[in-house]
Amino acid sequence: MPPPVTTNPESGSHQPYSKAAGSEPLPGYRLMEPLGRGGFGEVWKCEAPGGLHKAVKFVSGGESEDGQGERRFAQELEAFQQIKAIRHPFLLTLERVEIVGGELIMVMELADRQLQDRFRECRTCGLPGIPRDELLAYFADAAEALDMISAKYGLQHLDVKPANLFLVAGHVKVGDYGLVAQLNPDGPTAGNRGLTPKYVAPEALRGEPSNRSDQYSLALVYQELLTGTFPYNGKTAQQIMLQHVSSKPDLSGLPPGDQPIVLQALAKDPEQRFSSCLAFVQALLGVSSATALPNSGMDVRRARVQRSMSEMNLPAGDAVADEVDTGGRHPVESTQNFTLPGGAANITRPGAAGRLPALVSTNRRPGSVVQAPSGAQQSAARVAPQQPQPTAPPPSRFAVVLNPIKSVVPVARLIGMPAHDSSLTPPDFAMAVLGEAAAGGHIPQMAGDLGRQADGTWICRFPSTVPLPVVPIKLAIVRDTFRVNAEQPEPTQIVFRQMVTSGFFSSRAAKNSGFEVTVHLPPPGKVVGEIVVTGTLFGVPDKDFSRQAQDVIPQMIASIRRELKNVDDRRKHPRIPAQFPITLYPIHGDGGIDNPVYARCRDVSLVGLSVATETTFNTKYAYAAFEGVGITAGQTILVRWVRTQVVDRMCISGGYYRTDL
Repeated sequence: MPPPVTTNPESGSHQPYSKAAGSEPLPGYRLMEPLGRGGFGEVWKCEAPGGLHKAVKFVSGGESEDGQGERRFAQELEAFQQIKAIRHPFLLTLERVEIVGGELIMVMELADRQLQDRFRECRTCGLPGIPRDELLAYFADAAEALDMISAKYGLQHLDVKPANLFLVAGHVKVGDYGLVAQLNPDGPTAGNRGLTPKYVAPEALRGEPSNRSDQYSLALVYQELLTGTFPYNGKTAQQIMLQHVSSKPDLSGLPPGDQPIVLQALAKDPEQRFSSCLAFVQALLGVSSATALPNSGMDVRRARVQRSMSEMNLPAGDAVADEVDTGGRHPVESTQNFTLPGGAANITRPGAAGRLPALVSTNRRPGSVVQAPSGAQQSAARVAPQQPQPTAPPPSRFAVVLNPIKSVVPVARLIGMPAHDSSLTPPDFAMAVLGEAAAGGHIPQMAGDLGRQADGTWICRFPSTVPLPVVPIKLAIVRDTFRVNAEQPEPTQIVFRQMVTSGFFSSRAAKNSGFEVTVHLPPPGKVVGEIVVTGTLFGVPDKDFSRQAQDVIPQMIASIRRELKNVDDRRKHPRIPAQFPITLYPIHGDGGIDNPVYARCRDVSLVGLSVATETTFNTKYAYAAFEGVGITAGQTILVRWVRTQVVDRMCISGGYYRTDL
């Protein structure tokens, strides 16, 4: 069925256009691909005059799937009239609005993606949600924009949700203003304006939005994107709206320090909430995290939140002179230190991962050694990492600039010596590391499969949400089925043991022999934790017992996995424990190589690794050289870091291999 055709009376030629790739609903704006469709209409990516890419939203004033076309048309137009003159770094920019053939056409800034896309990405990586520091950085942006339209223009967005928070160059911008409402001091705002039931504040449901309604929605979104849980469990729109009005939110999925703060932001009475969205975010920023790395980037965010809260008290049009750039806008601190091929958005530092940007190197000969400029010249020579951490190793006085940047390069290139291109492919490199870690043992082909280490120990890893107190109850059936003894020497460990049957003529060594299956449980407090089950012989059992045990151990492990594995494993590739010494060569966006960082490998998979270091490093990428791993000797592979945390005074970082360069 061909797309609908709409007459364009304002084009001068009255030529029809269709919502299809290549057509121009407005002169000079060529549609490229659809970004979304719904009862509201459509959003398309387009090429604007000058070759710039924009987003175009169509809102029909006629019939629609839900019969609300005319009302929505008038609502969108009214919202535009209220928001059109407002400019802020964290508001998605509306650039042009036309009414063409009874259809509202809005041209706006094109975002990299929505915040809900980042959330799904984190879930795919096995995380419960977006890392806290990263999420708070985004929320500081959103809160500043929401408070500005509230304090200076008396507006509430009224549709704050993950789909309306857009990522642009590592920052969040608030968009989709179709429900923006002017707060009426003389009476309630009529109707509920097509509000999203899941995220709506109680007073907005009554048609009486307050200047703290967006804060309520922001608090709901915070818990959802941080933990993957939601404060209300209603299954229908009616149920969840009733819970907004009358039920206590379930905040058990949040960190303990966040719970009272979110509870206040979700108060049924708007007057009991924080004074502003920024005050809510400031309270969250004030909660210390025992596992978080020192993050000067977050210090900058805290300072900016404090500054923005002060500015909200100024009359419209006032500004602090020494904090405004020549364009009259408040400067926004950089959240990146370079870009990599393969993505447009950025991340602030390894502990707060976003979509990885593209790596672009300068046009220099491979292996050339250049003297690193000092002082201000060094800042101009490369885009510096955001506020380097004091614990990081100091940058080398002489930087090696690598070009071209490839997935696998010789170590010699990274220390300024000439070398031929590596003939080792990234998959062969990764497989060699994995094979060395397995040391001849069986490598499981899929996450959750049973593997075997070189010493004969069976091993299986899988995710679970079963609470610690419930685990012994669920595993009682395993104990009874296999008729083994069970012990729990510590809260996070359960051991099943079967001894060799003693006889009068049995040796003393045999009498103290048998097999054991150990269940290693995750520490309490995690939404989703990893369980590791191992099985092995001990002592000197006889041949018959050993043969039978090799059949029973895999069966027991499979039974334990059936009882405790209640969520899908989002990892496609299993991890193998490894203890290789590793040398990391951090790389900047211009190809500059920092001083090496010495690390200890913790585990590897076919697609990445986890390492432990004594100090932090400030780049998102590094080349990794594995010592003593066969064919990889003298070669390195590019790694992108996606998470970092402090455990027992060590920095634990996880990353994926870049195999596409």
